[in-house]
Amino acid sequence: MASISQLTEEEGNFTRFFLLNFKVSPAIARRFFDGVFPPTHLSQIINNSMSAILKLNKSKRINAAQLEILRGIPGTVWPSYLPPMTGTIPTSSKDFDLTMMICLLRNIGGLATPINGWDRLPPPNEILPGADLATLKWYRNQLAHTTVSSMDNNEFTLKWTQVDHALTSLNNGQRPQQVNEILNYDLDGEQAKLLAKEELKQLTKDYLDCEKEKEQIESDFTNYREENLPKNIKEVNAAFVERWITEDESFCETLGSELVYDKVKKCSCIVVASNSGLGKTATIRHIALKFKLKGFEIVPVESPHDIIKYKTNKTQIFLIDDVLGKYDLSPTLLGEWEKINETLVNCFNTRLGSTKLLCTLRLQIALQKRFKNASTILNKVVINLEHESTALSKEEKQNILMKHLRRSNLENEIETKEIEIMCEANYAFPLLCKLVSNNDERFRERIIFLGNHYSFLKEELDKISNDNKKLYCILILCLLFDGLLSRSMFDIDSTESDKKIYKIIKTCGLQSDISKKALEESAYSALGSYFTKDSYNFQFIHDALEETVGCHFCTMNPEEMFSDCNILFIRDRVRVQLNTNADENIVVLREDELNEDRLRPLYHRLLTELKSGRFSNLLMSQLFKNRNFVNIFGTHLKTSQENF
Repeated sequence: MASISQLTEEEGNFTRFFLLNFKVSPAIARRFFDGVFPPTHLSQIINNSMSAILKLNKSKRINAAQLEILRGIPGTVWPSYLPPMTGTIPTSSKDFDLTMMICLLRNIGGLATPINGWDRLPPPNEILPGADLATLKWYRNQLAHTTVSSMDNNEFTLKWTQVDHALTSLNNGQRPQQVNEILNYDLDGEQAKLLAKEELKQLTKDYLDCEKEKEQIESDFTNYREENLPKNIKEVNAAFVERWITEDESFCETLGSELVYDKVKKCSCIVVASNSGLGKTATIRHIALKFKLKGFEIVPVESPHDIIKYKTNKTQIFLIDDVLGKYDLSPTLLGEWEKINETLVNCFNTRLGSTKLLCTLRLQIALQKRFKNASTILNKVVINLEHESTALSKEEKQNILMKHLRRSNLENEIETKEIEIMCEANYAFPLLCKLVSNNDERFRERIIFLGNHYSFLKEELDKISNDNKKLYCILILCLLFDGLLSRSMFDIDSTESDKKIYKIIKTCGLQSDISKKALEESAYSALGSYFTKDSYNFQFIHDALEETVGCHFCTMNPEEMFSDCNILFIRDRVRVQLNTNADENIVVLREDELNEDRLRPLYHRLLTELKSGRFSNLLMSQLFKNRNFVNIFGTHLKTSQENF
């Protein structure tokens, strides 16, 4: 670049725009980031989101240098298998670059995805925070890779206005003072020299960051040239498959599973739909294992972008659970599939038959018009396991039940008449067979359990909450950590999530000096009946158990539930009705019970959701559409929304 004191008008435009993006944008983005993730709670947030962060690192969305910065935050506790840190200086959000802040906001902060995604420039009329951040990211990346150093007046005015608008919006509607300062800089003399040094320092840092990213890309590319997945992804997938092989020992072939298998042999993409607990996940895993015997590589993924990212020249079968949301259709997820549908079609048409995709979807989502009318590969072949042609027959139910009982050596403890009665159950039959065979009390009361499992589990949780408070506490902790409990938090020297743990210990009526190891022992005692585990985590055997535990806890302690439970769980599992008739695993708040004191924790969380751009999704919930709920909180929320 020419000496700043000799800049032309076009070069001056470029310099001002460069300084706006590399000097002001990170500072304003950080101010917004600190509002969503307060610095005093950042370590706790990271500890609570450890699994998600490590997954982002494994998928290279958080690189090695960024992970090192996260590990340097005081109070964070990381798994012992990670390599030793190279630095010892404490870090904070001040050390985060723009890319990492956006990555954390969108993945653990729940920031709404912009209309055009995170990697394209948003349209001018989009006003959510995600769009403002995407604008900053877009121009930062353009400048980091540009080979020019000038900008004409028209281009400068357009781009400056877009970034200025984004910065002002993120700064609570106030234009940052630095924007006017840079616009009025005198790019001559001593001030110019200072700016040149600052620019050189920033460029040097960006260059070093790019070199680190380049090393990772070259390493990944070596794997792809050899037609392999990245090593870390391959290791994670192998652990999944190993567990699936063990679980598959209790799988029974049915007309439904055979139909899915036959369709997969002919088609590239299959969606398996049913209500909760009817074996759709077990079915696609079983079929994936059968394709593994044919030489296919099993690749569990989470998004359509992962399919493109991890597709190699090998034969592969991709799996995605709850592909468009767990409880309700996610417009954001569906939009992602629609946006890259043509790319996916081309992806599956290359070497026809060498790439397969198996997905699961809850039946209530599969039946929605929005899904049926979408332009995606997902709705082309949908198999409903509850259709009369594929629903479980009496013989199939008996086979499923007996296979589970044989694994627990219980097949000789049950009479033929009992088998016939138990097989009359319809709701979540495969899941109930697993639960009844893994727990002595449930097996003793097997007829009652299969006939009215929800009431049985509710009574079981009533007893646990009174007679085994340690077990109840660990169940609630798993619920509040989104169904996944890191085993590392029980280590003697771990302070991971201690504040939240001891808060729930008190809530459950335990002594505050109880050891975390005692809680871990309770988690082990519930393996098979409530939990399963892998090398790193405890987790609920099935979503249905998580829902049952959540509804039980919400009934007993709604204030705590509204304070700490995942806001989306509350959105999907809580309703306001005039009477108490509701589906199982739904918490019913009667309209005459609504009051500000009881729901105040939820109200304060809604303000946070609103600030981070997620509130529009919540408004679709039946809970937040209720007339009395809106009467109590609607005015406050509307006023707050205008302030933001």
